[in-house]
Amino acid sequence: MPKSFSARIFVALIVISGLLVLGNGALNARHMPTVRSVVFLVVACLAARLKIKLPGLTGTMSVNLPFILMAAAEMNPAGALAVGFISTLVQCLAVGKQKTTPVHVAFSCCTITLAAAVTRLIYMTPAVTAMVPSPYLRLVIAAAGYFLTNTILVSIVIGLTEAVSVVWTWVEMLQLSFPYLVASAGVAALALTITQEIGWQVPLAALPIMAGIFLSYRRYFSATTITQSIRTEVQAPSRMTAGAHV
Repeated sequence: MPKSFSARIFVALIVISGLLVLGNGALNARHMPTVRSVVFLVVACLAARLKIKLPGLTGTMSVNLPFILMAAAEMNPAGALAVGFISTLVQCLAVGKQKTTPVHVAFSCCTITLAAAVTRLIYMTPAVTAMVPSPYLRLVIAAAGYFLTNTILVSIVIGLTEAVSVVWTWVEMLQLSFPYLVASAGVAALALTITQEIGWQVPLAALPIMAGIFLSYRRYFSATTITQSIRTEVQAPSRMTAGAHV
């Protein structure tokens, strides 16, 4: 639980809002889960386990975004929200010595639920459809809405809990994850063009692509971390030497 009172209030508001949105979607569900929706959920959960620690920031990034975007565009509200909530829950499961808290899990799951709701709202709203008739371009716009909702909420809670600049945190998240957002939106938009041909197999076909993006990000961040460690080790003796000459 965050120590700051303002952070506690903010986390509570996000969790309550996310649960209300999820509950509303479940209560208004008109169809039973299909093979297609189950495949979406399973593949999204597998992708959620491919997660990367963001250097310099608190939190991880997984490669389940394309599946959340596809679910928002092609599934009913309950199914789309379930894919976002459950895959994020799977992402938060600790491995080995990693530790997590119920509050962190609840906040993460509800943040993604709200982001998925915003995505579907943008994609399905008649006013947006009238202005942007192309479903592919509309999905890209909806992906931007998802990204803004998710990163702004996370940046605010990091700013409140760690006493750092919310704007600086958001800019850092943007720089680190923008290529991933573009790739995810591209994969999801491409999936819309072939869905009618291969149906529920689309998520299965997209998973290897996202696994490749995960491996590229992991290698890049690992190299970045090693470079930063070397610079720190080199600069430390230099500061000690400079101090000895004073």
